[in-house]
Amino acid sequence: MITPRCPTGVNCAASRTVLCLWPFALFCALADAQTERFEGKPIVDIQFSDVQPLDPADLAKAQPLKIGQPLRVSDVAHAIDGLFATGSFEDIAVEGEASGNGVAIRFVTKNAWFVGGVTVQGKVADPPNRGQIASTAQLSLGTPFHDDDVTHAVDGIKRLMEANGLYDGSVTPSVERSSRAQEVFITFHVKDGKRAKYDTPSIEGDTKLSNDTILRATGWRIPIIHWWRQVTDARTRKGVHGLLAKYQKQNRLTARVELKKLDYDAAHRRVHPNLSVDTGPKVEVKAVESKLSHRVLKRYVPVFEENTVDNDLLVEGKRNLHDYLQSQGYYDVDVDFRVLPTQNDVETIEYVISRGQRYKLVRVVISGNKYFDEDDIRERMFMQPTSFRMRHGRYSEAFRRKDEENIANLYHANGFRDVKVTSVVDRNYHNNAGDIAVTVKIEEGPQWFVDSLAMRGINQVNADEIRSQLASIAGQPFADVNLASDRDAVLTYYYAHGFPSANFTASWQINGQPHHVNVVYTITEGDRQYVREVITSGLRNTRPSVVDKLIKLKPGDPLSPIEETQMQKKFYDLGIFARVDTAIESPDGQTNHKYVLYNFEEANRYNITLGVGAQVARFGTPSTTDLSAPGGTTGFSPEFSASLSRLNFLGLGHVVTLRGSYSSIEKRGSVSYLQPRFRNVEGRNITYTILFDNSLNVRTFASKREEGSVQVSQQFSKSLTGLFRFAYRRVSVSDVVIPVLLVPQLLQPVRLGILSANFVQDRRDNPADPHRGIYNVADIGVTGKFLGSQRSFGRVLLRNATYYKLTRNIVLARQTQFGVIRPFSAPAGVGDRESVPLPERFFGGGADSLRAFPYNQAGPRDTGAPLVPGGPASQPTGFPLGGNALLFNNVELRFPFIGENIQGVVFHDMGNVYSSVSNMSLRFHQKNLQDFDYAVHAVGFGIRYRTPIGPIRGDLAYSINPPSFVGFKGTPTQLLRCNPSLPASALPSFCQPVPQSISHFQFFFSIGQTF
Repeated sequence: MITPRCPTGVNCAASRTVLCLWPFALFCALADAQTERFEGKPIVDIQFSDVQPLDPADLAKAQPLKIGQPLRVSDVAHAIDGLFATGSFEDIAVEGEASGNGVAIRFVTKNAWFVGGVTVQGKVADPPNRGQIASTAQLSLGTPFHDDDVTHAVDGIKRLMEANGLYDGSVTPSVERSSRAQEVFITFHVKDGKRAKYDTPSIEGDTKLSNDTILRATGWRIPIIHWWRQVTDARTRKGVHGLLAKYQKQNRLTARVELKKLDYDAAHRRVHPNLSVDTGPKVEVKAVESKLSHRVLKRYVPVFEENTVDNDLLVEGKRNLHDYLQSQGYYDVDVDFRVLPTQNDVETIEYVISRGQRYKLVRVVISGNKYFDEDDIRERMFMQPTSFRMRHGRYSEAFRRKDEENIANLYHANGFRDVKVTSVVDRNYHNNAGDIAVTVKIEEGPQWFVDSLAMRGINQVNADEIRSQLASIAGQPFADVNLASDRDAVLTYYYAHGFPSANFTASWQINGQPHHVNVVYTITEGDRQYVREVITSGLRNTRPSVVDKLIKLKPGDPLSPIEETQMQKKFYDLGIFARVDTAIESPDGQTNHKYVLYNFEEANRYNITLGVGAQVARFGTPSTTDLSAPGGTTGFSPEFSASLSRLNFLGLGHVVTLRGSYSSIEKRGSVSYLQPRFRNVEGRNITYTILFDNSLNVRTFASKREEGSVQVSQQFSKSLTGLFRFAYRRVSVSDVVIPVLLVPQLLQPVRLGILSANFVQDRRDNPADPHRGIYNVADIGVTGKFLGSQRSFGRVLLRNATYYKLTRNIVLARQTQFGVIRPFSAPAGVGDRESVPLPERFFGGGADSLRAFPYNQAGPRDTGAPLVPGGPASQPTGFPLGGNALLFNNVELRFPFIGENIQGVVFHDMGNVYSSVSNMSLRFHQKNLQDFDYAVHAVGFGIRYRTPIGPIRGDLAYSINPPSFVGFKGTPTQLLRCNPSLPASALPSFCQPVPQSISHFQFFFSIGQTF
């Protein structure tokens, strides 16, 4: 028996070299005369010593030896090279043995292993978190694995732990191998130990600061009490940067602070940082010969931003100041700089500025354009003539050259290859010294067109699908930018269909007709790759079926990295995974059938969220002791919220959530069960909810709602979502004291079954603070006896909001809301309007609807009504009763106010809540004290302070025509003593009606934009 072998550790290239030197050997080290008796003999058998990991198609491609063919030494060499190139083997040996009249070949292989996943277990004190530890291991999914990789990973993790003060921690690795795809799963068992604390740092160099100042700058010691903080890598780096920032605040822009090392005192569990400090001189930048504020210098001279000084930055500052001053009208400005020798620890940099005459760009003329409208060209230009916002216009030589370039590029992209764009500057326009006019001259030249497009080399895909994505087709303008766009489109298509090595070249030539070309795209497809299998790992609590339903790539499908990434996104969208890694196993291996790997790290199954907020405004909470302020009183309402979510319930990806909120105007608790991807339909979720709500936000009554509901949501597109809901609830009212509502039919609890549909179209750029886009909502519902209800009515609420970006920082926002409630089949003894339960009526007013009113104070009010048919009217109180129709319109102009984070708003609100849709009116004036069906207007000013969670806002509104009404000054007990059957002279003095009105001024403080 002859045993040729490529020893472990010999690389493929070296093996091939040896084969060339020994042409009669079966492999690298074989130079034995016995091979002569095997050369040319037929191969009777081919075997592998281990489980052969390759797909049969890849094996046939890599290994050319076939049973029945004569044995050739060169074929054996090619087989070994081909098998090594697949990346699936670490070592290969070939054994040949006589068998009958032929030879039996046996490949003795050592299979390669690949990283299948990294897991971190044990007690891990953040920092570092599990993700940081796994990343530090540098064991990337799908890459080749070697045993010494674990040693390097452990060393790296220990260094990471020590950088975070965990010097007593330990890391124990364990390795598990799976033959399914030659995968290795590495688990690091981590014990963190106690975290060390900082101690007094050692500093080299002249610090020019006291020790206390240095320690305050680093933040390594708690002020006042002087306790040392615990060591973390982020805190160490922040301390070094903090000390550097301290020097930079003193204008020591060339200061250097370097952390040399961290010395650990194990006996006391203390860390002593060793710092090296070079303070450098103070740097003073100033303008001479012309004055410039320090703010302007700091903005345009980049030494302040880069916190260093070098000639390149000073030259850039010179250029920036030149462009800035030209944009201010000094078009002949000259800027230079000089660096003075350091004196008294100060290095002075002087920018010498000669402004020259100040000009004003009064006109920009565009001539010669025929193909493009002037507006299309102007929107691409930097130069702008003088206007209200730009007193001197916007002009500089750099702007002029850039505009010429932009216009030329616009024409080039549309086939005008010979376009010429020039500009002429008139510095004495209409003989007015200082006035400038710029004339941009465009010589369009002929437009080039594509006459024909030929695509060559497309053999394995649908050419029509590719052609539909191309720009350079017959009849279209011919431009280089279109060729580049087509190249990207073609290669992206091939990449998405399993051709990672596809190549694209474009050529063109002029045909017989001038300025018309024939384009030829030549495509080299290369080998196509396929999915061998999709392998998932890391699932602990999640059922595999949850993941399997989202796997769209199947064995035998073309390998699409784009689809692979889309699947990863869908896994993240489940909300149950903290990390989803995906990779192609052995991506560089020369095989066409690849394993696609997904490794999951499940998120924490419990999530607790706490929130604190507040509102300041005039509230209308119900009162059982005082009826003298039906319009509400100014108050402060803190709000506390909490939620507890159990993610991945039962391993199905479902979520159980317990929510609660508490404030002085509302108390709410709910339990919900979310089932995402109902029946495995993308974007379809079903939610079951049990809710209890106690609201005190209406002056007239308190309401309670106990509800159970089921809701199906469906995302029809990126911007359009539908919600279909059935809710069955019991609503009741309490704290009712006004006589007109002291009727059993109005006070008793009511059961309602409501079937509703809600459609939301959201095309806003940022829902928390939109600057452009549109937002539409349509909410339609019905309740009736056929749904188990004790009341019957239909309800429609429509909302339309649009946002327009007038300039880069100014936004015009508007919103219109329209709603109507239509009762039907009212119970005996109750009118249609009164048949709608109080909590189900429309109430409006406040920071989020109509700022002409306090919260929920818009609309009809208690004007006194007969307690029995035909009887005398009760004493009016002026309390809000809600309505069955509403119309609100809000307009806001949002603009920068102070700095980057404070925004100003001027607004106009208009509308009201109406008794019914038939009584809806846009009248400006109130007819009498019993008329509330008219439009109330308010104007005002607001402040928005930008925060990571959305803007905090305060609004001051002035109501132009607030409603007046008849109220009552007294207590509920006194109100009951006002017998409507008695003459006014026989009633106590407190029964006399008191004229009142809603205040002209309203103030609101809350979170988020109004709409």
